[in-house]
Amino acid sequence: MAHEWFPLYLSLTVIVGRLNYSIEYVRQLSKYHLHAIQKPVFMLDIATPTVIKYIVAQKRKRTMSIRKTITSIIVIWLLSISTAAFAFSPYAAELVSYSSDLTGSSLYNDPSAVLGQAATKFANGSMSSIRRTKLVEPAWYKGPSGEKLITTINAGQYVEVKFDHQVMDDPLNPYGIDFLVFGNSFFVGSGSVSDSTNMNTYTLTGGIFAENMKISVSQDGTDWYTYDDGPYGDSIFPTNAYLWDSDNACWTDTESDYTKPVDPSLTASDFAGKTAAEAIALYDGSAGGTGFDLAESGLDWIQYIKVEGVSGFSGGEIDGFSDVAAVPEPGSMLALTCGLIGMSGFILRRRK
Repeated sequence: MAHEWFPLYLSLTVIVGRLNYSIEYVRQLSKYHLHAIQKPVFMLDIATPTVIKYIVAQKRKRTMSIRKTITSIIVIWLLSISTAAFAFSPYAAELVSYSSDLTGSSLYNDPSAVLGQAATKFANGSMSSIRRTKLVEPAWYKGPSGEKLITTINAGQYVEVKFDHQVMDDPLNPYGIDFLVFGNSFFVGSGSVSDSTNMNTYTLTGGIFAENMKISVSQDGTDWYTYDDGPYGDSIFPTNAYLWDSDNACWTDTESDYTKPVDPSLTASDFAGKTAAEAIALYDGSAGGTGFDLAESGLDWIQYIKVEGVSGFSGGEIDGFSDVAAVPEPGSMLALTCGLIGMSGFILRRRK
């Protein structure tokens, strides 16, 4: 009778196999990386025979309805995914090494300021004036709670950070970009700007104020690959922390995605003469940041990033680093649904 269970096993295999991509929907909400939860998916694959035995036992006992059985399996899978997803951060989590003169004694020389999510809000020179970080007004001074936000890397200085998981060279990432580096560059516009400025009418007129910084990556913190010819940190694309409501001409409280890159084919000239609202629209929900593709490095994954102040590339600011969120493979959810339908159909036939 073993052959009768093959359709069920096939359905479960489809579910587990395609779940590797369906997980991305959970990850997009939590902003944690797909590759950080590959182990639980593998464990689910190993557990497939156990799941089958579970279904058989429930059938024989006839103590649970088909709906409860299927629902229980789905809940177990989703709980496994969610638990794993929240175990990792999409942002650089550990300060590995830094220049001895980055002592934290002043506003912009604290190396720990580069950890975690890049700034969403900042105090505009006074703790009584809190503003949103936007592509025409960068983060500076302090955060809303008085925390330091950015770190200046001068000539001869460096900072090295580590992610709590492997950042993969992932073909499913938007535009092939694998990680982002945030600085405090900004688009120069027509006059002074604040949160009350209408982005629908504020025009970008003077290009980008940027201070290029060289970025290096490593798997072990010893052997490094440097992006000598760019892209560079603290350059295109300036951070834009919140979404803009063009219809009502106001900022929303919805954060932009700090794990989504801007289309790297865009250049500064593509933004010239546009309103800030139009520029934000080109970001397509991204919070900005300079995007880097690991394919150039020849590394399948990295876990360390280093920023160094060298001749011609110093004096820039670094705000944070993030692991890019992959795009679910088209049809993944359809495959998952078909697997569940196949499983439920099999159980129905077995109960007759």
